[in-house]
Amino acid sequence: MTRKWTGVALANVRLEVAEIAGQAFRPDPSAELPEEVEVYRILDGRGEPLPCTPAEHERWELAAVACLDRLSRALADFYRAHGGTMIEIDLATGRGSRLGIGRPRRLPGWERRAVERSAHAQHVLAVEVARAVEEYRPVRAEVARRVAEERAARAAAMEAEQRATRHRRTVLDESARRRVWQHRSAGPGEPLLVRRVDLPGTGAWTGAEPGSAGAFDSSPMMDQESVSARELADALNAVALRAEGPVDIRWDERARTATEAECLAREVRLTFLEWWQDLAGPSWRPGPHGPVPVFVPPGQRASAPRPSFGGTGMGGTGGFSGGHSYGGFGGY
Repeated sequence: MTRKWTGVALANVRLEVAEIAGQAFRPDPSAELPEEVEVYRILDGRGEPLPCTPAEHERWELAAVACLDRLSRALADFYRAHGGTMIEIDLATGRGSRLGIGRPRRLPGWERRAVERSAHAQHVLAVEVARAVEEYRPVRAEVARRVAEERAARAAAMEAEQRATRHRRTVLDESARRRVWQHRSAGPGEPLLVRRVDLPGTGAWTGAEPGSAGAFDSSPMMDQESVSARELADALNAVALRAEGPVDIRWDERARTATEAECLAREVRLTFLEWWQDLAGPSWRPGPHGPVPVFVPPGQRASAPRPSFGGTGMGGTGGFSGGHSYGGFGGY
């Protein structure tokens, strides 16, 4: 079934009978005339979005126009019944104009005749309005039900998205607080190595290719300080801000894979780069061995935006915003 979207708006169409009849109007409490009639206007590109089929769209629109046309004719007749001579009224398009109706001529019995004529016109109008409302009632009820269902569906989807966002934020925050990260640089011009110390087989750094599993051996860990991912993000951003050239960072492949797997196990699917950008900011790009900071030449750093810490990639809040500057850990 072909689906489309339309826009609907519940319009309160005011009858304004006193204004239409002018000075010839005499209110009759026994005539049950509503002050307004509710009609769903079908508006492409405007109003409240509502899914429908082309056939539904056409049927809803035709029903609304038919109701408004009938009300327009009834109000025009009501105007003429009070002595009006020239009126144009089109509630469907909002166009209308009329000449005013003055006070009836004060001939003998004029007030009684004015009351009787106005009361009769009000009762006739009440019947026509009731018929228009009754004919439109099934479509109005259908559109109202569909609007309520769509609002409920949107509210449920929004709540589910908010729950997923909160869960995602919780998982990322808990992951960011774990003090399992270490980094080191062998010296000027050497790559900066990053690893996790909680993974099986992680020992001292070796001379193997940085960033590969062979960069570590299985010897016992020496006395080295470990930091949280947020502290690591702050430290690496500080390194990038001081660097005279692009920073070569080699992430242990096992650390990247394990971090993604831990998040996925808690139903948070994301790449390691996305995980890291949430901590270190968006100014990190994919590199051959994991995320690397975008290099900003020293002469341009005064006008360049400062890196943001935390909450940037996943729509979260918080993050580490201190000023740590780690020159590497002893024992490597």
